[in-house]
Amino acid sequence: MFGRKRSDPAKRDRVGTFFFRIFGPATVEGAIQGWSPEAQSQYKKMREAHKQAAAARRESAVEDR
Repeated sequence: MFGRKRSDPAKRDRVGTFFFRIFGPATVEGAIQGWSPEAQSQYKKMREAHKQAAAARRESAVEDR
């Protein structure tokens, strides 16, 4: 429309492949894999804390009425 040409998809793929080879996949240091027993126990503790916090908020909302 404005005289700009779209870049060639094959060229974009080559550039992406180049950067992937240099930097690799996205990673996080110290991350816990979701299927490990440690991660599952942490998730259960976190979920329980969220449930308790939600219950406390509901109780305080009822008392404020």
